[in-house]
Amino acid sequence: MPMNSPSAMPDSISLQRILFATDFSAASMQAMAYATAIAKKFSSKLFLVHVVPPEDYASGCKSLEEAAQIPCRDAKDKLDSVLQSALCRDIVCEAGVDSGDIWLGLSQFMQLQAIDLLVMGTVGRRGAKKVFLGSVAEEAIRESRCPVLTVGPEIEPARTTDFRQILYATDFSDDSVAGLPYAVSFAETYASRLVLVHALEDLSESLYLDGRMATVHLRKLVPSRLSPAGGPEVIVEMGSPANVIVEAAEKVAADLIVIGARGAGSLARLASHFGSVAHKIVCGAPCPVLTVRRFVENGKKPTQTQTART
Repeated sequence: MPMNSPSAMPDSISLQRILFATDFSAASMQAMAYATAIAKKFSSKLFLVHVVPPEDYASGCKSLEEAAQIPCRDAKDKLDSVLQSALCRDIVCEAGVDSGDIWLGLSQFMQLQAIDLLVMGTVGRRGAKKVFLGSVAEEAIRESRCPVLTVGPEIEPARTTDFRQILYATDFSDDSVAGLPYAVSFAETYASRLVLVHALEDLSESLYLDGRMATVHLRKLVPSRLSPAGGPEVIVEMGSPANVIVEAAEKVAADLIVIGARGAGSLARLASHFGSVAHKIVCGAPCPVLTVRRFVENGKKPTQTQTART
């Protein structure tokens, strides 16, 4: 696995505009607790959005527009109630409702509002409803132009929304290194313990040496201001990335996992290798997972963070 040196990172990131995507399910509303907590921590504006899919349109109507209006009104009433809840207290919030393809609606809203972070819940793959919600989460992980915080099905409802233990996982590729500035910034903002993990996937004659080299490289990724005496804590284990990352998160009682993700481009609706790994991590993780993608536009070097936009 190549061990690329990350380019100079900014000292911090800015999350001025956060989007919470909801379908009003229990899993979705659990994710809202994290969205509001992050918004308060970063003094962000929070957008609450629900997109009504065609299968939820009212039946017996004269037109698709009329069929969509009824569930859209119901969704607006629900969002208005959420805006009045204690979770939204002391936060600048705005709600929106759309209809049609869920991911298309969310991505258009994100582009229009220059969203810096997408927060959503997912309940995995088991059962018809869960397949649908899981597919939206997978599209978000592969296609979102801003980081995505997913709250998976294995997370306990009473778990703290304060990220005291943060796990950053990397394979040293450019894609995975894109998540590093977020891991560092969240660790500083929350005054958290930062643990770094790397999975050794390939058996080699120099497995011990590979492990030592990975350990050294992991420690070089962390700014000195975040390194405790003796250097940052690192975990290097042999195994599949998803299993190593989930087991490491359980071992250190992580409150947040940060990973870089490789997108699928125009094949977003098809399975991609890393998308599959990322989804396995989200579904099995004991805590929320923040996935960060890198982009190359017009031949330019990709930026490593999504900076704030006004």
